Amino acid sequence: MKKTEKKLDAVKMMREIRNKLHEDYEKNPGKRKKDLKNVHKKYMKRKTELV
Repeated sequence: MKKTEKKLDAVKMMREIRNKLHEDYEKNPGKRKKDLKNVHKKYMKRKTELV
């Protein structure tokens, strides 16, 4: 298997995002709950529009 330099490493990028979010949520636990609530509201709205 040949290893080459990638222009975009999606796995590395997702790890960095996950780690940054983890640090943010550790510092401010209420932010996680607020973010999840906003995501839920956004996608439930979209789901009802599709029906």
